[in-house]
Amino acid sequence: MSKRQSRMLEKGKISPRQAGELLVIALNATSILLVPSFTVKQLGQNAWLAVLLGTLWGVVTLSLVYWLGRKHPGQTIFQYSQTLLGRWLGKAVGLVYIWNFLQVVAIVIREFGDFMTTSFMPNTPLSVFSLSLVFLAVWSVYAGLEVIARMNEFIIILVISSLYIILLLSLGNWDLGNLQPLFTVQFLPLLKTSLVPEVWAVDTVSFAVIMPFLTRPKQAFAVGTAATVFANGLVAVGILALLATFGPYFTVIPRFPILTFVRAINVARILSRFEVLVMVVWVAGVFIKTSYYLYCASLGLAQITDLREIRPVVLPLGIIAIVRSFSMYKNISELETAVSSTNPAILSLYFGIPLMLLLVTWFREKFAQG
Repeated sequence: MSKRQSRMLEKGKISPRQAGELLVIALNATSILLVPSFTVKQLGQNAWLAVLLGTLWGVVTLSLVYWLGRKHPGQTIFQYSQTLLGRWLGKAVGLVYIWNFLQVVAIVIREFGDFMTTSFMPNTPLSVFSLSLVFLAVWSVYAGLEVIARMNEFIIILVISSLYIILLLSLGNWDLGNLQPLFTVQFLPLLKTSLVPEVWAVDTVSFAVIMPFLTRPKQAFAVGTAATVFANGLVAVGILALLATFGPYFTVIPRFPILTFVRAINVARILSRFEVLVMVVWVAGVFIKTSYYLYCASLGLAQITDLREIRPVVLPLGIIAIVRSFSMYKNISELETAVSSTNPAILSLYFGIPLMLLLVTWFREKFAQG
């Protein structure tokens, strides 16, 4: 597919700042919910170190996709994989990423539904939440990447400011003695936990899709790195706050420790019941992440099938994601187990394939010069 056809699929442009904001929401929308529990279970008071180490892996992936984007300007990973590997093998690589993006959408849908039914509305069918989320995501993807980014400009202010307010109001519940002892974890368990996809900044690979639509693509690495450090730093601070409030033993008992943390806030017996605020801002973040990944999957499928517009594939992919969200896990316990495990296939998808494409690009340049 030519660059001209790519522009026909996506006519909008977003700024590097908007791209960084999308990455922040993509990283924080689900990790803040599940990462604290299983990292504390594995590493105790040192769980926050796994999140900080995971930032490094995210930056490594970002550097790979940035280098590829600079070497193949105006093309997404779905396009330059065909340039490098040939039409059919390149399309196969594209389909792998499309399926992965759909998997992310399905997992987010299931997390959203399970969180709402478990914590707020137990009598409401799971399908109500799933269908509502996907309907809104499909609508936003129809509008295009630029509209999603502009919506996120407002939502990210709501999400980040709310998190800061909650952290400040919780200071009265902190006991810094709960953070002791620090730096006692062994390196191998720390490394293994940091490589869990939910911990390390797996969403950075999405820049391989949106980089051609940045107004200043040269700034993609800088804003992506800043967004990754900020987002993972926020999760690390959240884990520290949970540990300081409950200690490592009580942090892992609740299914969603962040919700228990917020319910414990009570300022002068006047300011309390902040869990509704958490629900509202979290739902907003989940909506953006679902729209963002559904957009990446839809654009990829449109590009590898040589369509002239993205609209025909959006709704079918949304339906597939809903069906997958119901079939991939029987219950929330299976979901928690899945997202807290290190998957070699996922690691090869985010590290291995971009590295392979980088090496193919390098060898092609060398042979061309020779």
